[in-house]
Amino acid sequence: MQLRDGKHFFSATDVVGYLECAHLTALDLQSLQNAAMRAEKVADDESALLIARKGTEHELAHLQRLRAGGRHVVDIAEAGGSVDDKVARTLAAMAEGAEVVYQATLRNGQLFGHADFLMRVDGVSSDFGNWCYEVADTKLARSPKAKFLVQLAFYSHLLAFAQGIEPQRMHVVLGDQSERAFRCADYMHYFRALLTRFLRRVRSLAAGGGEIVYPEPCAHCDLCSWRGRCEAQRLADDHLCQVANISRVQWTKLQGQGIDTMAKLAALPGGSGVTKMHADTLERLRSQAALQDQARRTGARAVVVLPLDPDARRGFYRMPAPDAGDLFFDMEGDPLDEGGLEYLFGVWFRQDGAWVFRAFWAHDRAQERVAFEQFIDFVLARRSQYPAAHVYHYASYEESALKRLAGTHATREVEVDNLLRQGVLVDLYKVVREGIRISEPSYSIKNVEHFYRPARSGDVQNAG
Repeated sequence: MQLRDGKHFFSATDVVGYLECAHLTALDLQSLQNAAMRAEKVADDESALLIARKGTEHELAHLQRLRAGGRHVVDIAEAGGSVDDKVARTLAAMAEGAEVVYQATLRNGQLFGHADFLMRVDGVSSDFGNWCYEVADTKLARSPKAKFLVQLAFYSHLLAFAQGIEPQRMHVVLGDQSERAFRCADYMHYFRALLTRFLRRVRSLAAGGGEIVYPEPCAHCDLCSWRGRCEAQRLADDHLCQVANISRVQWTKLQGQGIDTMAKLAALPGGSGVTKMHADTLERLRSQAALQDQARRTGARAVVVLPLDPDARRGFYRMPAPDAGDLFFDMEGDPLDEGGLEYLFGVWFRQDGAWVFRAFWAHDRAQERVAFEQFIDFVLARRSQYPAAHVYHYASYEESALKRLAGTHATREVEVDNLLRQGVLVDLYKVVREGIRISEPSYSIKNVEHFYRPARSGDVQNAG
């Protein structure tokens, strides 16, 4: 979003942002004329910077493949200049019939964008001659996402004005180098309706009106540069979304009956009822809110052990008897590697009376297979020595990854299947969720560990 000579200009990112969070649009618009507000933006962390760098590498690798395949590429960004200069060079390259236009700049009215690639399609007449162009964008993901299609539709919308004909298809080049094509006609009606809503929203906000949208948490929050500001507002308002494991549907029902803060939920008398909410659900949320509210007021963390139900086999009943051969297992994967790479299998165990950590590392696909095989063989050898030993992990990632690796590499499939059938893997996240209630806003391992270990102090704080 830009403000030039008193006029607003919008990019594909702005429309995608509006689709993901209407409050984001309002903040972006306000910040254009408020330097102090812009200073509140959260800087990109290491993960975001890594994603950006990997995205650029993926784009340049595709560019190199096009050139290596003999395609004549015109690079619009190479000569620099203003947006007007780049638009003019893009139109000139299209008029000359360039096979590929890289970093193409397109504009129509308030809308502008920089498409990764415009690909020439022969035999389809446009304002330029017996050829036209279609948009292709590179994305690190291994499967298409809705926001990709919105972005492609945005560029295709601008391209239609530039060449006088709507392109037939739009393309995305995914992180595994595969290319997917989509018919523009299947998506443009929805896109135009979305664009109309977006422009109507920004005009209303710019005029000082528009509905106030509360910054409720959404999937985009982790990537948003305004997340610090929104988190501060939710904290100041004591919003119900801070209650661990509460859903949007649940807090909406509570708000509908005037229970609109965590403190109010915590103070709710026993036996209270909420329309269309089960009594057990309400009591769980009330108890969770009370723990968090108490910890916030006193500074003391608290744990409540939930009633045991031997018939349900939940909570601590999921725990087998401890064994001297037990293993504690964690994995780290790199989702940005082509196809994803499980680069570390870490195991903590007792050996000769002392605790030992063993790591199985992988830096490429071949090493991943070897590390996976070595880890499974290690577990089997341990089980042969300690037949009652179990492998403990936190949340479902490790189990899912082991099954995926066995299938991907076509190795140790029977062994993994046997481990799962025999109940060797024990998910401690389920034990925690079902067995205790804690005064934390989340039951992630980083929150739970506050109760049993000092704060993390190493240089590496997380996988990112």
